[in-house]
Amino acid sequence: MSDTIQRQLLSALLDKYERSIFFREGIHPTRRIMLKLYDNGQSDFPQYNIEQSEKRILANRAVLAMVEKRLVFYQWMKGEENHIIAQIWLNLENLPMAYEFAGRQPKNEKIDDVCFEILDVLDKVKVLWARQYLQDLYETISRKRDLGNRLPEAEDERKELFRAIQFIDGMGDSEVLERVFSLQCFGDSKQFERTVKSRLLSVLRKYLDTEEDARDEELLRQIGIVKYPEQFEFCGDVKLSFACGTVDFSYLRYGGNVCSADLLRGNLVITSEVERILSIENRANYIDYIYKHKVDNELVIYHGGQYSPSKKKFFHAVAKAMPTNCGWSHWGDIDYGGFSMLARLRREITQDISAYRMNVQELKRYSNLTASVTHAYAEKVKSLELRSELNDCKECLDYMVSNRKKLEQEAMLTDTE
Repeated sequence: MSDTIQRQLLSALLDKYERSIFFREGIHPTRRIMLKLYDNGQSDFPQYNIEQSEKRILANRAVLAMVEKRLVFYQWMKGEENHIIAQIWLNLENLPMAYEFAGRQPKNEKIDDVCFEILDVLDKVKVLWARQYLQDLYETISRKRDLGNRLPEAEDERKELFRAIQFIDGMGDSEVLERVFSLQCFGDSKQFERTVKSRLLSVLRKYLDTEEDARDEELLRQIGIVKYPEQFEFCGDVKLSFACGTVDFSYLRYGGNVCSADLLRGNLVITSEVERILSIENRANYIDYIYKHKVDNELVIYHGGQYSPSKKKFFHAVAKAMPTNCGWSHWGDIDYGGFSMLARLRREITQDISAYRMNVQELKRYSNLTASVTHAYAEKVKSLELRSELNDCKECLDYMVSNRKKLEQEAMLTDTE
């Protein structure tokens, strides 16, 4: 029993030491790392109960035993010598021995081990969001000497997160069902959902180029993890050729869709009659446009949120199949997400994509339907001005920042051109 109490007391003292500024700054303490066992009815160690003599005596013996081991110092309560201990504090000259007796790894050693784990993973991954996350993680933990809530304390949980990141990095532009991903990565179809998914989503929400209110499903789809195989929706003169025949989508007046797997095994053909491609971010606007405004020489594509690796392949197929006299425009929300999608399309698919109805005129026209944004959000929008892909959008971005306004695409359904 005495050994148990000794370890409990030592652990409480070591916890206090590891939370101190002395530990974080790596300097020798200039004041005691102390536990008050009894101070006017209060105690930092609730097990020290002066009303229960048996518990008090056991705790006193534990303290005196640690004093003999030169692990702690102590002080009796004034007037209660040999009866009530007022406080104990660490013998900082014998910290290694204190950790050893408490049966715990020194926090500095643990932090160093975790930092090596992070650097090992960082050396193996190439995808940008993962590298940024791991770099920030390493810099913060090595500087603050504390995991905080940045990583799980348990080594096996950390390794599962890192394993998932490495597996995703190795997927490239492929698409995999969530349960299949979990089975391939962990050997258990539900392990990802149980232990890794929520933490990974927090990372993706911070490091992917997306809106703050993006749904979990959208975030995972962006890195290639999906609930169901993705469907690509479009409306226009498009054919998909296979070895066994050709599917002609031009007969579908209000559009059709193709599964990602079929796209990969077929050859996408856009007829020469198509002179304009228009990708539309939001589904409501996509449907409204093809029902009310689409003309025969247009191919209209439902873009959705930040696109997945599979949809990236679809967009590449569209760009490759574009007739020589054809242009491509993109219509998205006039907000951070909308412009970041436009920048990504220009960066990853083709730089010759123009912005459609994403300008100051639309913000003014629908001023009564715009939404106010915070200073932090405005600063995030301002950061888009640094992207060379958006040089032609600077006027609109400036207006959004100055007026702290954004406009969702659906607002334009009240008066669509």
